[in-house]
Amino acid sequence: MNMRFRLLFSLAAVLMLAAWAAPTDPSDVKSDVPALFAFHDVIYPLWHNAWPNKDLALMKELVPQIREHMAELEKAKLPGILRDKQAKWDAGVQAMAAAVAKYEQAVAGGELQPSLDAAEELHARYEGLVRMVRPVMKELDAYHQVLYQVYHYQWPAKDLAALRASGAELAKACEVLQTAAVPKRFEAKTEALKAAFAALGAATAELNGALAGEDWKVIDTALETMHTRYQDVEKVFEK
Repeated sequence: MNMRFRLLFSLAAVLMLAAWAAPTDPSDVKSDVPALFAFHDVIYPLWHNAWPNKDLALMKELVPQIREHMAELEKAKLPGILRDKQAKWDAGVQAMAAAVAKYEQAVAGGELQPSLDAAEELHARYEGLVRMVRPVMKELDAYHQVLYQVYHYQWPAKDLAALRASGAELAKACEVLQTAAVPKRFEAKTEALKAAFAALGAATAELNGALAGEDWKVIDTALETMHTRYQDVEKVFEK
């Protein structure tokens, strides 16, 4: 019985590690929430037609579509790569729902200015959710896609071969990031971003040095440091 128990335990452990190390669904590494971007189909005419033209009739006409899209958005799930943003996302969706309710009430009241103000708030809440989901830089997103696999799958599984391969990918992504142009809306943060990119590059190089060996205490520390440096980059964008 003891031998049988040990065999069953070993098999369960192998299956658990395999599940940890298994590649995720491709949609899990894409910063995409279909219900959010489908909402744009009604946000566009609201913001670019009804609002600038002070068209209260069109605002009323759009209410059922807005309500339908909001219901879908409330059911939407974030992909795995955005799991760290879950709390902010939940708060943002709640704020969006409140803005939709305010918009419906204003439009039903039939007064133009409150309706315009409510439409402006609804648009702002929508844009806030989009900024939360949409990558700020494609070069940083390329790094994050590899980091997601490393942090949530390869590291828990202690898959050294996979980590070494990912370490090489992260190093290449860092090289591209160091020379990437900072988006115009973040130009004022260029100096801080370049410093954060450099720190991330140094942490990635240290990680690859650690991965060349087999000391898991050193590797664990390097992985945690690299992840922290990535978060530091995100914080610069968010400030």
